Amino acid sequence: MEDEITFSASILIVFLSSPVIFYAILSGIYFFAFDKRPKYDKGITRYLVYLMFISFVISLPISFYVDHKLKNGGYLTCDKISWQSPTTYVTNLSHCQ
Repeated sequence: MEDEITFSASILIVFLSSPVIFYAILSGIYFFAFDKRPKYDKGITRYLVYLMFISFVISLPISFYVDHKLKNGGYLTCDKISWQSPTTYVTNLSHCQ
């Protein structure tokens, strides 16, 4: 393990929600180019939105799990600049900047 680990649950949300954004952009380009919606648009959109909502639900328990495992592994948390900034785990508080 490293001396400093940075973790943010929002990264997981962005990673799992990005297919919705990419599909929205691509289907918008397709619509403006061909003046019709892509085939199976409703089904694809439905499943991608489900994936996005699941990412919101899954991110909270994963965040608690990572926090618990790292603190039990001897890591300490540095103070955050704001509530939106990622959590930094360090082995020694002198590594906090």
